[in-house]
Amino acid sequence: MGTNEFVEMCLNGGLPDPKTISVINLTEDIWETYRDTVGSLLAELEAAAMALESGQNVDEQEALIRRLLHSIKGDSGMAGLEDVHDLCHEAESAFEEVSDLSVSSDMILKIKDWIDAVIDCIANGDLAAEKLQQLEGIKEKDKLKALIIDDDRVCREMLQSILQDFFDCTFAVNGREGLEAYIESRQQNDPYKFITLDINMPEMNGHETLEAIRKWEDANGIEGLDGVKIIMTTSEGSSEHIMSSFRQGCEAYVTKSNMGEKLLDEIAKLGLLKVVKVQKDYEVY
Repeated sequence: MGTNEFVEMCLNGGLPDPKTISVINLTEDIWETYRDTVGSLLAELEAAAMALESGQNVDEQEALIRRLLHSIKGDSGMAGLEDVHDLCHEAESAFEEVSDLSVSSDMILKIKDWIDAVIDCIANGDLAAEKLQQLEGIKEKDKLKALIIDDDRVCREMLQSILQDFFDCTFAVNGREGLEAYIESRQQNDPYKFITLDINMPEMNGHETLEAIRKWEDANGIEGLDGVKIIMTTSEGSSEHIMSSFRQGCEAYVTKSNMGEKLLDEIAKLGLLKVVKVQKDYEVY
């Protein structure tokens, strides 16, 4: 977004509805501290913008506004309010480029009022319910197609339980069926974005299936990042199987004894999932 476009958006009421900002990543443990701290910063920001508009100590007020925007941006990022963080980032850039004191001060005041409104909306609402509603909306909206190729029913159901919150899962019970399902999805212009592939299967094992998928993609001009992402999910942990799988073109290799979060971590590395929050549990010795 260009500076002029951002300034116009601020001045003409084009900022997002404060009720619609994402609270999914908001860290509730520090919410009250964030609210008090940023509330104080916003009061300072308003006073500095009004002083700037009247031409009082312009250099000093401009430096103060930069510092306050930067502090609010940092605190918002730490608290998980990404929309507020991003708006402050845009405002910092725009403030550096706008030379008209009246325009820049008006922009800052509009941004201050918007952040105040965001805080009021969060404070006056049911935060837990809002987070759940937004999360459910994202899950339904952003699900990608995944193909699980495994001949073992227990493994298929385990993989589905791990993936179903993020992917619309389809199953194939052997390599040949999986290969046909993938080719059909491409021909219908609705391809799978991700495949889990077992190794020990009847008709076509995982190595044969992986090789066949990559050969079909090569023959049809599907190269590099356009190819389907494939993670081997198998009980085979030998270096021979691992090296062979990577040579044939898989993106990752996860053993079934270490599935759970490991699989989701590997999918995130491929850019198909966003890591929203990493939390580790600790205990005192």
